[in-house]
Amino acid sequence: MNPFKKTALTFLFLLGISLSAEAQPTIQKGDEMSDVCRYKFLVIDNQDLWEINHLKRKVNQVVKHPIPVLKLDAPWDTPQDRFGGLNVIYDEQEKLFKMWYSVSKYHEAPQPGKTAGTKKMAYATSKDGIHWEKPIMNMVEINGSKKNNYILPKMKSLNYSIALDPSDIPARRYKMIFTVESMETEWAGFHSPLCLAYSADGIHWDRPTHVNPVLRGISDDIWSFLYDSDRRIYQLFTRRVPNIPRDISLYESVDLVNWEDKGRVLVGGDEVDLPEMYNLHGMYPFFYEDFCLGLLETMYYVPGAETYSAHNRPPKDWPFKNLGRVDIQLSYSRDGQKWHRPKDRSALLGIGQPGEPDAGMVFPTRNGPIVINGETWIYYVAVIWPHTWWAQFEYFERDKGVLRNQSCYMLAKMPEDHWVSLDADDQEGSLVCKPWGPPHEVFVNADAEGGSIAVELVTPYGHVIPGYSRDDCIAVMANGKDQQIKWKNGQHPWTSIGKDHLGGVLVKFYLKNAKLYSYTFTLPDPDGQLERDRLNARWTDHIKHRSGNWDRNSNEPAKGVPPYTGPRPKK
Repeated sequence: MNPFKKTALTFLFLLGISLSAEAQPTIQKGDEMSDVCRYKFLVIDNQDLWEINHLKRKVNQVVKHPIPVLKLDAPWDTPQDRFGGLNVIYDEQEKLFKMWYSVSKYHEAPQPGKTAGTKKMAYATSKDGIHWEKPIMNMVEINGSKKNNYILPKMKSLNYSIALDPSDIPARRYKMIFTVESMETEWAGFHSPLCLAYSADGIHWDRPTHVNPVLRGISDDIWSFLYDSDRRIYQLFTRRVPNIPRDISLYESVDLVNWEDKGRVLVGGDEVDLPEMYNLHGMYPFFYEDFCLGLLETMYYVPGAETYSAHNRPPKDWPFKNLGRVDIQLSYSRDGQKWHRPKDRSALLGIGQPGEPDAGMVFPTRNGPIVINGETWIYYVAVIWPHTWWAQFEYFERDKGVLRNQSCYMLAKMPEDHWVSLDADDQEGSLVCKPWGPPHEVFVNADAEGGSIAVELVTPYGHVIPGYSRDDCIAVMANGKDQQIKWKNGQHPWTSIGKDHLGGVLVKFYLKNAKLYSYTFTLPDPDGQLERDRLNARWTDHIKHRSGNWDRNSNEPAKGVPPYTGPRPKK
Protein backbone atom coordinates (compact mmCIF):
# COMPACT_ATOMS: atom_id res chain seq x y z
CA MET A 1 0.00 0.00 0.00
CA ASN A 2 1.42 3.38 -0.94
CA PRO A 3 0.84 6.85 0.53
CA PHE A 4 -2.27 7.54 -1.56
CA LYS A 5 -3.78 4.23 -0.46
CA LYS A 6 -3.13 5.26 3.11
CA THR A 7 -5.28 8.32 2.39
CA ALA A 8 -8.10 6.02 1.36
CA LEU A 9 -7.97 4.19 4.68
CA THR A 10 -8.76 7.36 6.59
CA PHE A 11 -11.25 8.78 4.12
CA LEU A 12 -13.29 5.96 2.58
CA PHE A 13 -15.13 7.87 -0.06
CA LEU A 14 -11.92 8.06 -2.09
CA LEU A 15 -10.82 4.46 -2.65
CA GLY A 16 -9.46 1.47 -0.77
CA ILE A 17 -12.26 -1.10 -0.62
CA SER A 18 -11.72 -4.81 -1.20
CA LEU A 19 -14.07 -7.80 -1.27
CA SER A 20 -13.43 -11.13 0.42
CA ALA A 21 -14.37 -14.53 -0.94
CA GLU A 22 -17.65 -14.28 0.96
CA ALA A 23 -18.47 -11.01 -0.87
CA GLN A 24 -17.96 -9.03 2.33
CA PRO A 25 -16.45 -5.62 1.51
CA THR A 26 -13.52 -4.60 3.66
CA ILE A 27 -10.83 -1.96 3.44
CA GLN A 28 -7.83 -3.19 1.47
CA LYS A 29 -4.98 -3.27 3.97
CA GLY A 30 -2.02 -3.88 1.66
CA ASP A 31 1.19 -5.67 2.62
CA GLU A 32 2.13 -4.18 6.01
CA MET A 33 2.76 -7.65 7.49
CA SER A 34 4.67 -9.03 4.51
CA ASP A 35 8.42 -9.75 4.62
CA VAL A 36 8.90 -7.66 1.48
CA CYS A 37 7.93 -4.09 0.67
CA ARG A 38 6.14 -3.66 -2.66
CA TYR A 39 6.57 -0.59 -4.85
CA LYS A 40 4.09 -0.34 -7.72
CA PHE A 41 4.61 1.92 -10.73
CA LEU A 42 1.83 2.85 -13.14
CA VAL A 43 2.76 3.96 -16.67
CA ILE A 44 0.35 6.91 -16.83
CA ASP A 45 3.24 9.38 -17.15
CA ASN A 46 7.02 9.37 -17.60
CA GLN A 47 8.09 10.30 -14.08
CA ASP A 48 9.57 6.87 -13.28
CA LEU A 49 10.89 6.13 -16.78
CA TRP A 50 14.25 6.89 -18.40
CA GLU A 51 13.55 5.81 -21.98
CA ILE A 52 10.57 4.74 -24.11
CA ASN A 53 11.13 3.24 -27.55
CA HIS A 54 8.47 2.19 -30.10
CA LEU A 55 5.65 2.00 -27.55
CA LYS A 56 2.29 3.77 -27.66
CA ARG A 57 0.67 5.07 -24.51
CA LYS A 58 -3.03 4.17 -24.65
CA VAL A 59 -6.01 5.04 -22.47
CA ASN A 60 -8.13 1.92 -21.93
CA GLN A 61 -11.89 1.67 -21.58
CA VAL A 62 -13.86 0.39 -18.63
CA VAL A 63 -16.03 -2.72 -18.83
CA LYS A 64 -19.72 -1.87 -18.49
CA HIS A 65 -22.06 -3.94 -16.36
CA PRO A 66 -24.65 -5.27 -18.84
CA ILE A 67 -27.79 -3.94 -17.16
CA PRO A 68 -28.67 -0.87 -15.05
CA VAL A 69 -28.27 -1.20 -11.30
CA LEU A 70 -31.12 1.21 -10.47
CA LYS A 71 -34.25 2.39 -12.29
CA LEU A 72 -37.20 4.60 -11.42
CA ASP A 73 -39.46 1.62 -10.80
CA ALA A 74 -40.65 2.12 -7.21
CA PRO A 75 -44.42 2.53 -6.59
CA TRP A 76 -43.89 6.19 -5.68
CA ASP A 77 -41.86 7.02 -8.81
CA THR A 78 -43.97 8.87 -11.36
CA PRO A 79 -43.77 8.90 -15.17
CA GLN A 80 -42.53 12.51 -15.06
CA ASP A 81 -39.58 11.68 -12.75
CA ARG A 82 -36.01 11.63 -14.01
CA PHE A 83 -32.69 10.74 -12.35
CA GLY A 84 -30.19 13.46 -11.44
CA GLY A 85 -26.84 13.58 -9.65
CA LEU A 86 -25.45 10.45 -7.97
CA ASN A 87 -23.31 9.72 -4.90
CA VAL A 88 -22.19 6.22 -3.86
CA ILE A 89 -19.94 5.23 -0.94
CA TYR A 90 -19.13 2.11 1.05
CA ASP A 91 -19.61 2.42 4.82
CA GLU A 92 -17.01 0.17 6.44
CA GLN A 93 -18.61 0.41 9.87
CA GLU A 94 -21.98 -0.80 8.63
CA LYS A 95 -20.59 -3.06 5.84
CA LEU A 96 -23.03 -1.45 3.43
CA PHE A 97 -23.01 0.34 0.09
CA LYS A 98 -25.01 3.56 0.26
CA MET A 99 -26.42 5.67 -2.55
CA TRP A 100 -27.84 9.17 -2.52
CA TYR A 101 -29.52 10.30 -5.72
CA SER A 102 -31.62 13.14 -7.04
CA VAL A 103 -35.02 12.78 -8.63
CA SER A 104 -36.31 15.64 -10.78
CA LYS A 105 -39.94 15.98 -11.74
CA TYR A 106 -40.96 17.79 -14.91
CA HIS A 107 -44.50 19.11 -15.28
CA GLU A 108 -43.92 20.27 -18.86
CA ALA A 109 -41.45 19.85 -21.68
CA PRO A 110 -37.87 20.91 -20.85
CA GLN A 111 -37.16 24.48 -21.92
CA PRO A 112 -33.92 26.46 -22.15
CA GLY A 113 -33.21 28.47 -19.02
CA LYS A 114 -35.78 26.64 -16.91
CA THR A 115 -34.96 24.02 -14.29
CA ALA A 116 -37.02 21.01 -13.29
CA GLY A 117 -40.27 21.57 -11.45
CA THR A 118 -39.01 19.94 -8.23
CA LYS A 119 -36.02 17.92 -7.09
CA LYS A 120 -35.78 15.47 -4.18
CA MET A 121 -33.00 13.45 -2.53
CA ALA A 122 -33.55 9.69 -2.36
CA TYR A 123 -31.60 6.97 -0.54
CA ALA A 124 -30.78 3.36 -1.45
CA THR A 125 -28.58 0.61 0.00
CA SER A 126 -26.87 -2.56 -1.20
CA LYS A 127 -24.85 -5.38 0.33
CA ASP A 128 -22.99 -6.28 -2.87
CA GLY A 129 -23.05 -3.05 -4.88
CA ILE A 130 -25.12 -4.68 -7.65
CA HIS A 131 -28.55 -5.33 -6.16
CA TRP A 132 -30.02 -2.21 -4.55
CA GLU A 133 -32.94 -1.69 -2.20
CA LYS A 134 -35.02 1.45 -1.79
CA PRO A 135 -35.91 1.41 1.92
CA ILE A 136 -39.12 3.02 3.14
CA MET A 137 -37.81 6.03 5.11
CA ASN A 138 -41.14 7.55 6.24
CA MET A 139 -39.59 11.02 6.21
CA VAL A 140 -41.04 12.99 3.29
CA GLU A 141 -44.69 13.14 2.29
CA ILE A 142 -45.26 12.83 -1.45
CA ASN A 143 -48.79 12.62 -2.85
CA GLY A 144 -50.21 12.14 0.63
CA SER A 145 -47.90 9.30 1.68
CA LYS A 146 -44.52 8.94 3.42
CA LYS A 147 -44.00 5.39 2.11
CA ASN A 148 -40.99 6.26 -0.03
CA ASN A 149 -37.20 6.48 0.12
CA TYR A 150 -36.89 10.29 0.12
CA ILE A 151 -34.89 11.84 2.95
CA LEU A 152 -35.09 15.57 2.11
CA PRO A 153 -38.18 17.52 1.06
CA LYS A 154 -38.74 18.52 -2.55
CA MET A 155 -37.11 21.76 -3.62
CA LYS A 156 -36.79 23.84 -6.75
CA SER A 157 -33.31 22.42 -7.21
CA LEU A 158 -30.86 20.55 -4.99
CA ASN A 159 -27.32 19.54 -6.02
CA TYR A 160 -24.81 17.97 -3.67
CA SER A 161 -21.59 16.01 -3.22
CA ILE A 162 -21.31 13.69 -0.21
CA ALA A 163 -18.22 12.30 1.54
CA LEU A 164 -17.70 9.85 4.39
CA ASP A 165 -15.10 10.95 6.93
CA PRO A 166 -14.64 8.34 9.70
CA SER A 167 -11.75 10.34 11.18
CA ASP A 168 -14.13 13.06 12.39
CA ILE A 169 -16.45 12.86 15.40
CA PRO A 170 -19.52 10.60 14.92
CA ALA A 171 -21.88 13.55 14.47
CA ARG A 172 -19.91 14.69 11.41
CA ARG A 173 -19.00 11.37 9.76
CA TYR A 174 -20.88 12.38 6.63
CA LYS A 175 -20.25 15.72 4.99
CA MET A 176 -22.11 17.37 2.15
CA ILE A 177 -21.40 20.39 -0.02
CA PHE A 178 -24.69 21.43 -1.59
CA THR A 179 -26.62 24.18 -3.25
CA VAL A 180 -30.34 24.90 -3.46
CA GLU A 181 -32.34 27.00 -5.87
CA SER A 182 -35.67 28.77 -5.66
CA MET A 183 -37.75 30.88 -8.02
CA GLU A 184 -36.32 33.92 -6.25
CA THR A 185 -32.68 32.93 -6.71
CA GLU A 186 -33.37 31.95 -10.30
CA TRP A 187 -34.93 35.36 -10.91
CA ALA A 188 -31.95 37.06 -9.23
CA GLY A 189 -29.49 35.15 -11.42
CA PHE A 190 -27.50 33.65 -8.54
CA HIS A 191 -24.52 31.46 -9.36
CA SER A 192 -24.66 28.42 -7.06
CA PRO A 193 -23.68 29.58 -3.56
CA LEU A 194 -22.27 26.41 -1.98
CA CYS A 195 -23.30 25.37 1.51
CA LEU A 196 -22.17 22.81 4.10
CA ALA A 197 -24.12 20.09 5.91
CA TYR A 198 -23.05 17.17 8.10
CA SER A 199 -24.63 14.01 9.44
CA ALA A 200 -23.99 11.06 11.73
CA ASP A 201 -25.81 8.56 9.51
CA GLY A 202 -26.08 10.21 6.09
CA ILE A 203 -29.86 10.44 6.51
CA HIS A 204 -30.53 13.19 9.06
CA TRP A 205 -28.60 16.32 8.09
CA ASP A 206 -27.62 19.39 10.12
CA ARG A 207 -26.69 22.71 8.51
CA PRO A 208 -24.38 25.20 10.28
CA THR A 209 -26.56 28.19 9.46
CA HIS A 210 -24.12 30.65 10.99
CA VAL A 211 -21.59 30.00 8.18
CA ASN A 212 -23.72 29.06 5.17
CA PRO A 213 -23.15 29.66 2.37
CA VAL A 214 -19.47 28.77 2.68
CA LEU A 215 -18.68 29.71 -0.94
CA ARG A 216 -20.51 32.48 -2.73
CA GLY A 217 -20.99 32.68 -6.47
CA ILE A 218 -18.01 30.63 -7.60
CA SER A 219 -19.73 27.67 -9.22
CA ASP A 220 -22.26 27.21 -11.99
CA ASP A 221 -23.72 23.84 -10.97
CA ILE A 222 -21.06 21.08 -11.00
CA TRP A 223 -18.55 20.30 -8.24
CA SER A 224 -16.89 17.53 -6.27
CA PHE A 225 -14.73 17.51 -3.17
CA LEU A 226 -12.31 15.19 -1.39
CA TYR A 227 -9.95 15.20 1.55
CA ASP A 228 -6.18 14.84 1.29
CA SER A 229 -5.14 13.46 4.68
CA ASP A 230 -1.42 13.90 4.03
CA ARG A 231 -1.82 17.64 3.46
CA ARG A 232 -4.86 17.79 5.76
CA ILE A 233 -6.68 19.81 3.15
CA TYR A 234 -10.16 19.60 1.64
CA GLN A 235 -10.23 20.16 -2.10
CA LEU A 236 -13.23 21.32 -4.10
CA PHE A 237 -13.21 21.12 -7.91
CA THR A 238 -15.84 23.13 -9.72
CA ARG A 239 -16.67 25.21 -12.79
CA ARG A 240 -15.68 28.83 -12.29
CA VAL A 241 -17.99 31.71 -13.17
CA PRO A 242 -17.94 33.33 -15.61
CA ASN A 243 -17.59 29.97 -17.28
CA ILE A 244 -16.86 30.55 -20.96
CA PRO A 245 -14.93 28.49 -21.71
CA ARG A 246 -15.92 26.15 -18.94
CA ASP A 247 -12.95 25.05 -16.86
CA ILE A 248 -12.04 23.04 -13.78
CA SER A 249 -11.03 25.30 -10.90
CA LEU A 250 -9.67 24.30 -7.50
CA TYR A 251 -10.52 25.69 -4.06
CA GLU A 252 -8.89 24.43 -0.86
CA SER A 253 -9.89 24.57 2.79
CA VAL A 254 -8.78 23.21 6.15
CA ASP A 255 -12.24 23.48 7.71
CA LEU A 256 -14.78 23.37 4.82
CA VAL A 257 -15.83 26.94 5.68
CA ASN A 258 -12.91 29.15 4.68
CA TRP A 259 -11.74 28.47 1.13
CA GLU A 260 -8.72 29.60 -0.87
CA ASP A 261 -8.98 30.06 -4.62
CA LYS A 262 -6.13 28.05 -6.23
CA GLY A 263 -7.08 29.01 -9.77
CA ARG A 264 -7.85 27.03 -12.90
CA VAL A 265 -6.31 23.56 -13.08
CA LEU A 266 -7.72 22.37 -16.42
CA VAL A 267 -9.19 24.10 -19.47
CA GLY A 268 -10.44 22.16 -22.48
CA GLY A 269 -9.93 22.71 -26.16
CA ASP A 270 -6.15 22.39 -26.51
CA GLU A 271 -4.18 21.36 -29.60
CA VAL A 272 -4.80 17.66 -28.91
CA ASP A 273 -8.58 17.83 -28.45
CA LEU A 274 -10.93 17.27 -31.35
CA PRO A 275 -12.35 20.54 -32.70
CA GLU A 276 -15.81 19.41 -31.53
CA MET A 277 -14.67 19.06 -27.90
CA TYR A 278 -16.36 22.18 -26.58
CA ASN A 279 -15.69 22.21 -22.86
CA LEU A 280 -15.02 20.30 -19.66
CA HIS A 281 -18.39 19.71 -18.04
CA GLY A 282 -17.00 18.54 -14.69
CA MET A 283 -14.25 16.51 -12.99
CA TYR A 284 -14.46 13.97 -10.17
CA PRO A 285 -11.03 13.21 -8.65
CA PHE A 286 -9.95 10.27 -6.49
CA PHE A 287 -6.67 8.86 -5.18
CA TYR A 288 -5.24 5.79 -6.85
CA GLU A 289 -1.74 4.47 -6.10
CA ASP A 290 0.75 7.35 -6.56
CA PHE A 291 -1.75 9.45 -8.51
CA CYS A 292 -4.82 11.51 -8.08
CA LEU A 293 -6.96 10.51 -11.06
CA GLY A 294 -9.90 12.46 -12.42
CA LEU A 295 -13.05 11.32 -14.21
CA LEU A 296 -13.36 14.21 -16.66
CA GLU A 297 -16.67 14.91 -18.40
CA THR A 298 -16.13 16.17 -21.96
CA MET A 299 -18.88 17.75 -24.08
CA TYR A 300 -19.11 18.07 -27.88
CA TYR A 301 -20.76 20.67 -30.14
CA VAL A 302 -20.26 22.30 -33.54
CA PRO A 303 -16.98 24.27 -33.35
CA GLY A 304 -17.68 27.99 -33.16
CA ALA A 305 -21.46 27.48 -33.11
CA GLU A 306 -21.94 25.72 -29.82
CA THR A 307 -25.08 27.57 -28.75
CA TYR A 308 -26.74 27.12 -32.14
CA SER A 309 -26.03 23.39 -32.24
CA ALA A 310 -27.42 23.02 -28.73
CA HIS A 311 -30.74 24.51 -29.85
CA ASN A 312 -31.07 23.32 -33.44
CA ARG A 313 -30.90 19.80 -34.85
CA PRO A 314 -28.28 19.39 -37.60
CA PRO A 315 -29.23 18.20 -41.12
CA LYS A 316 -29.21 14.45 -41.72
CA ASP A 317 -26.04 14.62 -43.80
CA TRP A 318 -24.09 16.45 -41.08
CA PRO A 319 -20.86 14.42 -40.64
CA PHE A 320 -20.58 14.71 -36.86
CA LYS A 321 -23.46 12.65 -35.48
CA ASN A 322 -22.95 12.99 -31.73
CA LEU A 323 -23.68 16.64 -31.04
CA GLY A 324 -24.25 17.20 -27.34
CA ARG A 325 -22.76 13.91 -26.22
CA VAL A 326 -20.96 13.83 -22.87
CA ASP A 327 -18.41 11.09 -22.22
CA ILE A 328 -15.71 10.59 -19.61
CA GLN A 329 -11.99 10.98 -20.26
CA LEU A 330 -9.02 10.62 -17.92
CA SER A 331 -7.06 13.32 -16.13
CA TYR A 332 -4.27 12.84 -13.63
CA SER A 333 -2.13 14.60 -11.06
CA ARG A 334 0.79 13.67 -8.84
CA ASP A 335 -0.14 16.10 -6.06
CA GLY A 336 -3.82 16.90 -6.57
CA GLN A 337 -2.98 20.46 -7.64
CA LYS A 338 -1.16 20.31 -11.00
CA TRP A 339 -3.37 18.45 -13.47
CA HIS A 340 -2.70 16.87 -16.85
CA ARG A 341 -4.50 14.94 -19.56
CA PRO A 342 -3.03 12.06 -21.58
CA LYS A 343 -2.34 12.75 -25.24
CA ASP A 344 -4.62 9.85 -26.04
CA ARG A 345 -8.05 11.46 -25.62
CA SER A 346 -9.98 8.24 -26.05
CA ALA A 347 -13.03 7.98 -23.81
CA LEU A 348 -12.41 6.13 -20.58
CA LEU A 349 -16.17 5.65 -20.29
CA GLY A 350 -17.88 6.32 -23.60
CA ILE A 351 -21.51 6.63 -24.54
CA GLY A 352 -23.39 3.54 -25.69
CA GLN A 353 -24.79 2.60 -29.06
CA PRO A 354 -28.08 4.13 -30.30
CA GLY A 355 -30.97 2.72 -28.31
CA GLU A 356 -28.84 1.77 -25.28
CA PRO A 357 -29.54 3.42 -21.90
CA ASP A 358 -26.34 5.50 -22.05
CA ALA A 359 -26.49 6.46 -25.73
CA GLY A 360 -26.45 10.22 -25.06
CA MET A 361 -24.58 11.18 -21.89
CA VAL A 362 -22.72 9.61 -18.97
CA PHE A 363 -22.10 11.38 -15.65
CA PRO A 364 -20.03 9.61 -12.94
CA THR A 365 -20.78 9.56 -9.24
CA ARG A 366 -19.70 12.84 -7.71
CA ASN A 367 -17.59 11.39 -4.91
CA GLY A 368 -15.20 9.07 -6.71
CA PRO A 369 -15.23 5.36 -7.51
CA ILE A 370 -14.72 2.38 -5.19
CA VAL A 371 -11.97 -0.26 -5.43
CA ILE A 372 -13.14 -3.85 -4.96
CA ASN A 373 -10.69 -6.77 -5.29
CA GLY A 374 -8.42 -4.51 -7.34
CA GLU A 375 -11.22 -3.48 -9.73
CA THR A 376 -12.40 0.11 -9.73
CA TRP A 377 -16.19 0.35 -9.72
CA ILE A 378 -17.59 3.50 -11.33
CA TYR A 379 -21.28 4.20 -10.84
CA TYR A 380 -22.72 6.65 -13.34
CA VAL A 381 -25.87 8.36 -14.55
CA ALA A 382 -26.83 7.07 -18.00
CA VAL A 383 -29.00 9.32 -20.19
CA ILE A 384 -30.43 8.22 -23.51
CA TRP A 385 -30.49 11.68 -25.12
CA PRO A 386 -27.57 14.10 -25.67
CA HIS A 387 -27.04 17.48 -23.99
CA THR A 388 -29.15 19.51 -26.45
CA TRP A 389 -32.54 21.14 -26.07
CA TRP A 390 -33.80 19.78 -29.37
CA ALA A 391 -33.02 16.19 -28.35
CA GLN A 392 -34.68 16.54 -24.95
CA PHE A 393 -37.83 17.99 -26.51
CA GLU A 394 -37.95 15.26 -29.18
CA TYR A 395 -37.75 12.50 -26.57
CA PHE A 396 -40.35 14.28 -24.46
CA GLU A 397 -42.71 14.42 -27.44
CA ARG A 398 -41.95 10.86 -28.54
CA ASP A 399 -42.65 9.34 -25.13
CA LYS A 400 -45.68 11.61 -24.48
CA GLY A 401 -44.08 13.26 -21.46
CA VAL A 402 -42.87 10.04 -19.83
CA LEU A 403 -39.30 10.67 -18.66
CA ARG A 404 -38.64 7.81 -16.23
CA ASN A 405 -37.15 5.58 -18.95
CA GLN A 406 -34.77 8.20 -20.32
CA SER A 407 -32.21 7.85 -17.52
CA CYS A 408 -30.95 5.16 -15.14
CA TYR A 409 -27.93 4.36 -12.97
CA MET A 410 -25.30 2.02 -14.34
CA LEU A 411 -21.99 0.50 -13.27
CA ALA A 412 -18.69 0.16 -15.09
CA LYS A 413 -15.54 -1.60 -13.89
CA MET A 414 -11.89 -0.86 -14.59
CA PRO A 415 -9.57 -3.87 -14.05
CA GLU A 416 -6.70 -3.23 -11.67
CA ASP A 417 -4.25 -0.59 -13.03
CA HIS A 418 -5.73 -0.72 -16.55
CA TRP A 419 -6.20 3.06 -16.80
CA VAL A 420 -3.26 3.54 -19.17
CA SER A 421 -0.96 1.06 -20.87
CA LEU A 422 2.23 1.11 -22.92
CA ASP A 423 1.51 -0.98 -26.01
CA ALA A 424 3.74 -2.77 -28.50
CA ASP A 425 2.70 -4.40 -31.78
CA ASP A 426 4.70 -6.65 -34.12
CA GLN A 427 7.57 -4.19 -33.86
CA GLU A 428 9.27 -4.75 -30.54
CA GLY A 429 9.32 -1.83 -28.14
CA SER A 430 11.08 -1.18 -24.86
CA LEU A 431 11.07 1.00 -21.79
CA VAL A 432 13.82 1.65 -19.27
CA CYS A 433 13.08 2.50 -15.65
CA LYS A 434 15.11 5.04 -13.76
CA PRO A 435 17.86 3.57 -11.49
CA TRP A 436 16.31 1.51 -8.72
CA GLY A 437 17.33 -1.05 -6.15
CA PRO A 438 18.41 -3.50 -7.44
CA PRO A 439 14.94 -5.00 -6.87
CA HIS A 440 14.43 -8.23 -4.99
CA GLU A 441 11.58 -9.29 -7.31
CA VAL A 442 9.93 -7.89 -10.43
CA PHE A 443 6.23 -8.32 -11.26
CA VAL A 444 4.13 -7.05 -14.15
CA ASN A 445 0.45 -6.40 -14.63
CA ALA A 446 0.26 -6.98 -18.37
CA ASP A 447 -1.49 -8.64 -21.28
CA ALA A 448 1.12 -10.63 -23.20
CA GLU A 449 -1.15 -13.29 -24.66
CA GLY A 450 0.02 -13.86 -28.21
CA GLY A 451 3.18 -11.89 -27.45
CA SER A 452 5.90 -11.60 -24.82
CA ILE A 453 7.52 -9.42 -22.19
CA ALA A 454 11.17 -9.98 -21.27
CA VAL A 455 13.31 -8.05 -18.78
CA GLU A 456 17.00 -7.44 -18.36
CA LEU A 457 19.04 -5.53 -15.78
CA VAL A 458 21.53 -2.92 -17.00
CA THR A 459 23.96 -0.67 -15.17
CA PRO A 460 23.62 3.10 -15.62
CA TYR A 461 26.80 2.80 -17.74
CA GLY A 462 24.96 0.61 -20.22
CA HIS A 463 26.42 -2.80 -19.31
CA VAL A 464 24.06 -5.77 -19.10
CA ILE A 465 24.52 -7.54 -15.76
CA PRO A 466 25.61 -11.19 -16.25
CA GLY A 467 22.85 -13.67 -15.52
CA TYR A 468 20.15 -11.02 -15.98
CA SER A 469 20.14 -10.39 -19.72
CA ARG A 470 17.00 -10.70 -21.82
CA ASP A 471 18.31 -14.05 -23.07
CA ASP A 472 18.52 -15.21 -19.45
CA CYS A 473 14.93 -14.05 -18.78
CA ILE A 474 11.97 -16.40 -18.86
CA ALA A 475 9.54 -14.28 -20.86
CA VAL A 476 6.00 -13.61 -19.66
CA MET A 477 3.40 -14.63 -22.24
CA ALA A 478 0.10 -14.47 -20.32
CA ASN A 479 -2.56 -11.98 -19.31
CA GLY A 480 -2.91 -10.95 -15.67
CA LYS A 481 -1.56 -9.11 -12.70
CA ASP A 482 1.31 -10.10 -10.40
CA GLN A 483 3.10 -12.08 -13.10
CA GLN A 484 6.62 -12.57 -11.76
CA ILE A 485 9.64 -12.00 -13.95
CA LYS A 486 12.15 -14.81 -13.48
CA TRP A 487 15.62 -15.57 -14.79
CA LYS A 488 17.14 -18.92 -15.61
CA ASN A 489 19.60 -18.69 -12.72
CA GLY A 490 16.65 -18.95 -10.31
CA GLN A 491 17.99 -16.16 -8.11
CA HIS A 492 16.61 -12.85 -6.88
CA PRO A 493 18.60 -9.82 -8.09
CA TRP A 494 18.88 -8.16 -4.67
CA THR A 495 20.30 -11.35 -3.12
CA SER A 496 22.80 -12.09 -5.86
CA ILE A 497 23.95 -8.64 -7.11
CA GLY A 498 22.73 -6.15 -4.52
CA LYS A 499 26.11 -5.54 -2.90
CA ASP A 500 27.81 -5.01 -6.27
CA HIS A 501 25.24 -2.58 -7.66
CA LEU A 502 24.16 -0.36 -4.79
CA GLY A 503 22.62 2.86 -5.98
CA GLY A 504 20.35 1.21 -8.49
CA VAL A 505 20.26 -0.59 -11.79
CA LEU A 506 18.14 0.06 -14.87
CA VAL A 507 15.31 -2.40 -15.40
CA LYS A 508 14.63 -2.69 -19.13
CA PHE A 509 11.38 -4.20 -20.41
CA TYR A 510 11.09 -5.61 -23.95
CA LEU A 511 7.51 -5.84 -25.27
CA LYS A 512 6.15 -7.46 -28.41
CA ASN A 513 2.40 -7.71 -29.09
CA ALA A 514 1.81 -6.86 -25.46
CA LYS A 515 0.29 -4.26 -23.13
CA LEU A 516 1.97 -3.18 -19.89
CA TYR A 517 -0.28 -1.57 -17.28
CA SER A 518 2.05 -1.47 -14.29
CA TYR A 519 5.14 -3.06 -12.84
CA THR A 520 6.11 -3.78 -9.24
CA PHE A 521 9.50 -4.01 -7.52
CA THR A 522 10.04 -5.49 -4.07
CA LEU A 523 12.74 -5.21 -1.42
CA PRO A 524 13.30 -7.41 1.65
CA ASP A 525 11.55 -5.84 4.63
CA PRO A 526 11.66 -8.28 7.57
CA ASP A 527 10.88 -5.66 10.24
CA GLY A 528 8.42 -3.60 8.17
CA GLN A 529 10.46 -0.39 8.33
CA LEU A 530 10.51 0.09 4.55
CA GLU A 531 6.74 -0.25 4.41
CA ARG A 532 6.31 2.33 7.18
CA ASP A 533 8.67 4.70 5.38
CA ARG A 534 6.82 4.21 2.12
CA LEU A 535 3.43 4.91 3.65
CA ASN A 536 4.81 8.15 5.10
CA ALA A 537 6.64 9.17 1.93
CA ARG A 538 4.03 11.54 0.53
CA TRP A 539 3.30 13.10 3.93
CA THR A 540 7.03 13.64 4.45
CA ASP A 541 7.41 15.14 0.99
CA HIS A 542 4.67 17.67 1.74
CA ILE A 543 6.03 18.81 5.09
CA LYS A 544 9.78 18.89 4.45
CA HIS A 545 9.60 22.21 2.57
CA ARG A 546 6.93 23.76 4.72
CA SER A 547 8.51 24.33 8.14
CA GLY A 548 8.17 27.99 9.12
CA ASN A 549 10.55 30.13 11.11
CA TRP A 550 8.38 32.97 12.42
CA ASP A 551 7.62 35.11 9.39
CA ARG A 552 9.69 33.20 6.82
CA ASN A 553 9.83 29.70 5.35
CA SER A 554 13.39 28.54 5.80
CA ASN A 555 13.09 25.31 3.85
CA GLU A 556 11.21 26.42 0.74
CA PRO A 557 12.53 24.90 -2.49
CA ALA A 558 14.48 27.15 -4.78
CA LYS A 559 12.43 29.28 -7.17
CA GLY A 560 12.80 29.06 -10.93
CA VAL A 561 12.59 26.31 -13.51
CA PRO A 562 12.08 22.87 -11.92
CA PRO A 563 14.43 20.03 -12.89
CA TYR A 564 13.47 17.89 -15.89
CA THR A 565 12.18 14.47 -14.86
CA GLY A 566 10.98 13.06 -18.18
CA PRO A 567 12.54 10.37 -20.38
CA ARG A 568 15.95 10.87 -21.96
CA PRO A 569 16.17 11.77 -25.65
CA LYS A 570 16.56 8.82 -27.96
CA LYS A 571 20.08 8.11 -29.17
